[in-house]
Amino acid sequence: MEVNSKTIKCDGSIDEWIYLVPIGDIHLGNAGCDEKKVIELVRWISEREDVYWLGMGDYVDCINYSDKRFDPNTVSERYMANLSNAVPMQIEDVINLLLPIADKCIGLHRGNHEETIRLRYHYDVMYEMWKLFKAPILQDSAITRLRFRDNSTHRFAFDIFSTHGTAGGRKGGGKINRLEDMIGFYDADVYLMGHSHIKETETKSTLYLDNQLNLKVRKRILAVTGCFLRGYQQGVSSYVEKWGYPPTDTGVVKLMFNPRKHDVHISE
Repeated sequence: MEVNSKTIKCDGSIDEWIYLVPIGDIHLGNAGCDEKKVIELVRWISEREDVYWLGMGDYVDCINYSDKRFDPNTVSERYMANLSNAVPMQIEDVINLLLPIADKCIGLHRGNHEETIRLRYHYDVMYEMWKLFKAPILQDSAITRLRFRDNSTHRFAFDIFSTHGTAGGRKGGGKINRLEDMIGFYDADVYLMGHSHIKETETKSTLYLDNQLNLKVRKRILAVTGCFLRGYQQGVSSYVEKWGYPPTDTGVVKLMFNPRKHDVHISE
């Protein structure tokens, strides 16, 4: 478990909203990667001052030909001519893809695809990303305190629990249920999980008493954060097709924070 913090300057106005976008499960190197959609998202983030992002893992497919999961039919054509160097080439390409928004990254989780390379081939993909991004490596799971500071003495904060995750299955309900379980383990305002290649969101509310015995409602946001890997694509094979999983809707969820109101919303 990692503990992380990030302070963001804000103007403190009542109508100010600041975005946080979880980006993960890109699987660059797989023939089904929707690279065009990643480029569009990176452009949108880079052009706005009010958007930050959190890396959710599985940035690269990085499946070596000695791996039992290797299938040449799923490898992007640009790497087929040099399979011996496919993993470092994919890492270099995903770094270049995300480099325009490196300074807006609040942390980077390690996905199971990066972890497999680290454990089996003694090569840490995340180290290569960290060298250029200088963002904290959040390993498997983390709680990040997102602080907002305006020009006065006002300070606002939200706690975010995030993990790459392990939840599988064909239906979205099970993944949200896994996040609901985490409410009992970790105290946070937002709970994020990747890995499952779906976008699924839910808002949960709980009642509490403040210090003046006023009844208040605390909102908690739960989200499975999406992916950029198309499960079905004409002329391309995939494990999604082989195992009969549903098609994936590529893209991300977007968190919107209002520091002054201490409110958070989520959209797909």
